[in-house]
Amino acid sequence: MFIQYLRLTCLFFVLFTLNSTSFADVYKWIDDEGITHYSQQAPRDHQAKIIKAPPPPARDPNEAQKELDTLIEKQSGTFEEKEQQRRLAREAANDKAERDEYCRVKKHNLEQFQNNPGRRMVDADGVVTEPNEEQRQKKIIQIKQQLADKCP
Repeated sequence: MFIQYLRLTCLFFVLFTLNSTSFADVYKWIDDEGITHYSQQAPRDHQAKIIKAPPPPARDPNEAQKELDTLIEKQSGTFEEKEQQRRLAREAANDKAERDEYCRVKKHNLEQFQNNPGRRMVDADGVVTEPNEEQRQKKIIQIKQQLADKCP
């Protein structure tokens, strides 16, 4: 536990130090030979002009919060567990989308078979046939069964 606090303290110290020095004022002056100098400290023997540092670039607060949450999860040791949960949620969403697409296609096919008695069918060998009424009714029953099994 102590090591985690030590790591967090070191991280805070490094980030604070980098942040405070990266936005410090810069002094610009020209010496007697006409050479331009830049420094973080004003010279004693020359007049210097202060150049203010520009503000930091804007960040999306949601993205920054997400990065912070990820860092905290890694520090607390729950990152792998939550990453697994996120992966499972993505897989479940993908499965649902695939199932929804499957159901949509099956419902469309059922509608076509019910409303279009002259519809042609393609068998496993790729041969196109026009089914008789008995075959068409069997296909409608088969599609309804598939819809009942896989679609809510």
